Parts: sequence; C-alpha cells; structure tokens
Amino acid sequence: MPTISYPFALIQLWIANPELPWSNPVWQSATHVLGEPWAYDHGEDVTAAARYHDVTGWTVGKAQAVEAFVNNCKMAEEPAEHYALKRKDNDHDGRCLWNAWVKTSWAKWNINKLVDDIFEDSGCSPHNVMARLNCKTADDFPTMEAAQVKQIVSIKLADMLFGDNAFTDGSFLIAPIMTFVSTVLVSTWLITATNAKPTMVRIRTYMKKLETLVTLLSLFKDQETAKNLDARREQVNAMLAAAKKDPTKAVLIAKLPKSLRDALDKLATEQEVKELEYLIETTLAAMVPLDGDKVAVDFTEDMDVSDWKSGVEEYDKCSEDDLWEHLGLPEKRLPFFQARSDPDAAIDPWSEQGQQWLDDPTSPAQSLAPRWHQLVGILRLIDRFLDGKPVMLMDGVGVGKTMQAVGLITCLAHYKEHYRKHGKFPGKFSQRCHQKTGNNIPDLPTVIMSPPNLQHQWMSEIQRYLRRATFDVLPYEGKYTARSQWWTMAWSKCQQPPIRRIILATTNATHDDAATVFIESGRDSYGQPMVSPRFERTGPSTLFGRGYNVTFFDEAHCARKYNKVHIAARGLQERSHLMVAMTATPVTTQPTAGVEGSMLRGVFAGSHNPEAAQEEYLPAMKQWMGRMREWFSPAVILRTLNSTDNTGNKILGLPPYHDHNLKIKLLDWEMENLRNIARGYIDDCPIVGMSKEWNASPTKSMKLDVLAKLLKYHLESDGRQPLTMDESGRNLVPNLAFKAGNANPDEPDRIVVFSAFVTSNQAIVDILDLHGIHALELNGQTPMKKRKGILDDFRLSAAGSKGARVLILSGVGMDTLWSEQDDRQLRGRIYRHPQDKEVHVYRAIALKTADVFLNNISFSKGAMHEAFVGADKEFSKCLP
Repeated sequence: MPTISYPFALIQLWIANPELPWSNPVWQSATHVLGEPWAYDHGEDVTAAARYHDVTGWTVGKAQAVEAFVNNCKMAEEPAEHYALKRKDNDHDGRCLWNAWVKTSWAKWNINKLVDDIFEDSGCSPHNVMARLNCKTADDFPTMEAAQVKQIVSIKLADMLFGDNAFTDGSFLIAPIMTFVSTVLVSTWLITATNAKPTMVRIRTYMKKLETLVTLLSLFKDQETAKNLDARREQVNAMLAAAKKDPTKAVLIAKLPKSLRDALDKLATEQEVKELEYLIETTLAAMVPLDGDKVAVDFTEDMDVSDWKSGVEEYDKCSEDDLWEHLGLPEKRLPFFQARSDPDAAIDPWSEQGQQWLDDPTSPAQSLAPRWHQLVGILRLIDRFLDGKPVMLMDGVGVGKTMQAVGLITCLAHYKEHYRKHGKFPGKFSQRCHQKTGNNIPDLPTVIMSPPNLQHQWMSEIQRYLRRATFDVLPYEGKYTARSQWWTMAWSKCQQPPIRRIILATTNATHDDAATVFIESGRDSYGQPMVSPRFERTGPSTLFGRGYNVTFFDEAHCARKYNKVHIAARGLQERSHLMVAMTATPVTTQPTAGVEGSMLRGVFAGSHNPEAAQEEYLPAMKQWMGRMREWFSPAVILRTLNSTDNTGNKILGLPPYHDHNLKIKLLDWEMENLRNIARGYIDDCPIVGMSKEWNASPTKSMKLDVLAKLLKYHLESDGRQPLTMDESGRNLVPNLAFKAGNANPDEPDRIVVFSAFVTSNQAIVDILDLHGIHALELNGQTPMKKRKGILDDFRLSAAGSKGARVLILSGVGMDTLWSEQDDRQLRGRIYRHPQDKEVHVYRAIALKTADVFLNNISFSKGAMHEAFVGADKEFSKCLP
C-alpha cells in the first residue's frame, strides 16, 4: 500500500481528533511541543514571534500560513489530495513550512529510534525476523504483514507516544491512534528494508563502528557483548578475504551473507579495495593509535596522598571492644550473621545441610567476623543513615566493602526491632532517632544496584554472610516488558518483613525501569529525573514505585556522566533514606584521562609557561585535590590496603605484597613486527611456534617464554626466592633482594595470570603445556555455572597433585594498565582475606614498546625516562 508521510499523518490524526496529538501530555513530554505548533496570539504583528517560536522558529505570519493550510486540509473533500497538491496555490507557503518543520522535528523527537528499540525489545528486529523466516538475501526482506510484527509492537508504541489516552478499553487502540501508529511502523519498516542492502558506504560505516567497539571491548571488557566479539572477528576476516578475492579462503567467504558477498565482489576500483582493506586491518589491529602528534609524557612519581582523610577519623582511637559497645552489640556479633564460613566455598550455606555443617563445631569451617575497619565503616554508615545524608564508600579492592554493606542492612533490621521493644536504639545511638521519621526506622526494603556481571557475586557474598532464612534476596533483571508480573508474583510471595528483603537489581534493569517512568531531559536538567505522565500507571511495576531504606550503588563511577544509569541512580536516591555509592575507581579510569590531565594542568598551573606548568602541576594538583577531598570528606569513607587501625597496624593484617618488574628485551623479529603494526600495516609474519622446538625457535615470544619459565620455577617448590631479569633482558635470575618464603604443605603456592585479551589465552595455554604446566582458564565469557567449578578446582589443588595451581584470568582485568587504580583493582583480587600467604606481583614489561609508557606507575622516573628515550621512533609516535 502507498506510504503516508509523517507530516500528513500528524494532520490526519489532528483532523480525526483535535486533541491529538498536541494536547496529549505523553506526546508533549516526548516532543516538548505543548500545544498546536501553529498557535499564535491574535492581534500580534505578523513579524512578531509566534507562541511556540522557540520550537518552530515561526513568526505570527508563518504560523497563520500553517494554520490556514491545516484547516484547508481538514475542510477538503480529500485531505490527502489537498496536502499533496504539487502546483503553487494559496497554501503553498504553509505547506512548505509545515513539511520542513515536521521533517526537522521528527529527527529531534527520536521516534524512529523509539520504534527500533521496541522492535528489538519485542524480538522483532529486522535481523531477528530475517533469521526466523530464513531470509537468504536482503531482497527476501518481508513486509510487516508477512513478518507478523505489527500487532505485537503497535500497542507498545501507542503506549509510549500517547499513554492511556491511546486506548478505548484494555489493550484496544482508538482508530485514529491505530492509523497513525501503523503509518509510523510501516515507514520505519520500509527504511529498514532499504538499509538491509549493503553498499560500500554502509560497509565502511559498519567497519568504523566495529573498530570502535573492538577497541572499547579490549579496554573495558563489556561482558554483555564480548561474547559476540569472536564471531565478529571471523566475519571481518571473511570480509577482508572477499575484498582481496583470496581463493584460499573460499570456505570462510562462503559463510558471509550472499548480499554482502555480492557487494564486496563488485568493488569498483582498486582504491575502493585498498580503502576497505585498510579499515578492516585497522579493526583487526585495534591496539595502539596509528598516528597523532607527539605529547610530552609526564614520568613523575605518584602523588603522595597519605595525608588525606579517611572520613572515619572520629573512630581512629577506638579499640575493637569500643566499637562493639558503640554498635550496642555486647555479644560481639553482627545481627543475623553466620558465626563461621566455609573457606573453600564447597557447601551451599543457605541449604539445610549447609547450615547444619556451619553450625557443627567439628566441621573445618572458619570463624567469620568483621575486622576493626569494617566495624568502623558500619558505624559511620549508620551515622549517615540516621542523618539522612548520602555517603560514598570508596574503600580499595580487598578492604571489604561488601561486608560493611551487608552489616549495615542487618544492623538496621536489628535496630528497628530494638527501638520497637525499648523505645530507643542501642549503643551510642540511644539518644538519637531517625531524622526523617522523627522516631523509628521505616519498615522498607534495600536495593543493591550493580552491573550484571557482579550480581552473582553479591548473591554469593550475602549467602555466605547471613544465616539461612533470615533475609529474602530477590534478583531483579531483564527488560521491563519481561518483568510485568515480578511485583505481583515474586515480591508478594515474600514472607519476611520488608526491612529484611534485599532486591539485587542490575544496572540494566534499573535504567530500563527509569526509561519507562522518566522522560529524557535536556542538558540544563543536570541529570535530574523528570517524571513521565505515564508514571502513575507504570510506576508501581518498577523499582521507582516504592520507597527504600538504603540503595547501594556498586561501581558507582558508571554514573559520573549524565547517562541513563545516572538518572536511574538519582531516581532511586530520591526514594531512599540513604544512598551508598560504592566504588574503588576515581576519575582516572580510561585512556582519555591523559587528555583530561593535560587540561587540569592548564587550569591548576597555567599554560603560559609549559615548563613551569610541568614543575608546578603536582603541587597544584595535590593542593586542589586536597581541598576538594576536605570538602567532601564527611560524605566519603576511603581506606586503602595501606591504612592502619587503632594500634598502627595495617587494617588487613596481611604480610606486605611485593612488586617485581620484569624488564624484557624482545627478540628482533618481535620488534620488527611491532614496528610494522605501528606504521599501520599488518604484514604476514611467522606464527608463534608451538612445537617442541620452541626454545630453539627464532620466532618464539619472549614474554610467553619468560612467563612459562617463571611459572615452572615457582611451581617446583613453595616459597621460592623471587626472580628478576638479568642485564640482557632475556634470562630470569634469582632476585638477591629477597629471601625464600615459608612453605605451607597444606596450602601450596598458587599462581594467577592476568591476560588482557581472551584471544591470547590459547597461545598461553599451549606454551604452558610444552613446559608441563596444567592451567585452568576463566574469562568474562565463561558461564556463571562453570565458574564455580573452575574456581573450586583451583582452590582445592594440592602440591604434588594433578590439580591445576595456575589460573588464567582474562576479561576480568588487564595485564597492562592505564591507571594506578586499575592496578590496585587487580592486586586486590589476590591480596585479600581469607588468602594470607605472601603475595608477589610480576609485571612483564617489553622494553622500547608502549608497555613502558603504560607501566609508568611501577617505574622510577630515571628508569622510565631512559627506557622511553631509547624506544624506536615508530613506537614513540604511537604513545599518547
């Protein structure tokens, strides 16, 4: 059927019902058009601004022309004919103004994107439909009727655009809305069908987007989409082979869709082929910038922040007994907590058998109790809760933020019951009340919002800490449309009082709820959630339809920009008596932080004299960051692995860890290959040999060779003296600065290898196999069900057994890091309780490469500068 244009579809809807769409509150909130756009104040001069001039840009005269045009369409016997009239008539100016404004505004309203999102959420995206109908080429792309998607998405789109006013009864749409929605859907579908055919322009656009995606995945390990990366890489390789018409890759090329094969086969010129090859090769490289201006690199030592406040200074002199007394817990146990835990995580603590095992005094379970600094953190969190003030829990990785969070939840439940019985809170809080209620703590649940990949970890930790059947923990995940019955089915089935219910919500589910009940606001709103007109109807079926005692926001740095997660977090904060933002990550979290640092230098130290700015940067930075830290200190709890308790001892009570920088000199073939990559080319080069002749091979990898020898050395016996590189940078030798450690036959040395890229793991495994080293692999793509088995095998391995004492981790951290905080994150995975063995951290640093720059957090100023100056010019240019 012939398509109807968007401008006429709006006129058609207005003719059918003058209240639509301009008086509909949902439409107004989506488009920011608060009435008929052609409205004007009568009696005004024709050159004056019309009523909605800020939206339309029309004067009164232009608004009158548009008004006359739409009214004439309404009065015409055939409105469509009058609208589409080609010859110049009295409505020519109004027609042109209307069409131009709608065309421009439609893009601003993002309605096509809204339709695409609804298609995607409903499983009716064009790609899903083509797969379901087994379409082989873009020419087979079905109509909406054939795809059977219109009925599925019409109701959702009508609800998003017009809310309750779109419906007559239940889920039946009023006729004008149905006509309008059908027009929008058909037009969007036709656009998609046109775009389904690949052209060189679209292939180039795809390649550029894919290059960005690969780079982001490599840097930040996006867990949701990383599983598609290998398939994308294979497709890109096939595209490269097809562009080059490589006959040896016929099988790989045949896997491409026929339409894509045809487009690549019809590349018109040699220049087109070269351009596409360049884009594909750049995507495959995705390692370091190919070009760019030289930037002066700052190799200065790390800033000393030892004098910054922790936010809990008032408890510095308190003993552990004092802290229990302040909490009002004379039994010296956190309420509802287990007394012991399974160090091997081999039992389910929330099963009947697991609880019995933990309660059995003859079982090998270990005592479970908070450390001094965790009690301090819980006290400070209770302080902030009773005052109704938010707090940032920024303790470093391994310090134990999770136990403090769970401890706060259980204390609040205990305090509420204590107040009910005794009319006051226990301990130091006996003379205080909840500021917002004026008396007791409300009977409200807790929300823990975390990235999807951390939800399982939160569930495991809560079940490890809390006794069985004391709290209900409910996962909240997926799309809003898939959770329509969650509150009536899952929530209403809980038998615990609300204060003993914990909702484990993923950030994805939370911001999906936020998108349902809040409208997109402009920049001037500064991330403030703005309630949608549909809130009254949709709010009760989202997280934002009720109140909470505490909202914990894990990985809170995700919301430092005004994005969807930020709006969702703000929305929960408004509905919570306390917001606890949890993060161990400060500002410097990505490569662009170097650019921000340069900007800060100009602000803090001045740009008129670059050399002076370089010298003054650190003192100025420390001064201003110290001031800002002072301003925010009441709302921040920040302890690190180096923080001390009331006795002056390190809060973790672990022996110090040791850093070892292995400065490796790469082989000649490796340096030449890296030079080729740095120039922007990917030449055919020898594949790293995996044969038994590895040690004699001229193309072996020095990094992998050093890794294998290092692991083999430490696995031969426990507590061996650490190693270092000799002056040649090619051989490992004992580090005379250290002595051998203590061996523990019950707990043999275990080794964790952090690898940045999942695709590198196979090479690592192959090399370790040649040296007789059995290793387990765990990465971001490993299903949660398999992770426990892998970790159990690793934890339970014993010296002399066939069990693997080497674990390769990737997709969970990076071996070459952009910031010291990233490095701390990795160290914290190992240097933490209940692991109490001495920890050695080795960093393999390839000299004269970007490794040197990225590891400046470990190098001294002199060694770092010398290594950088000696780098080949190709690598120096690539350094940011």
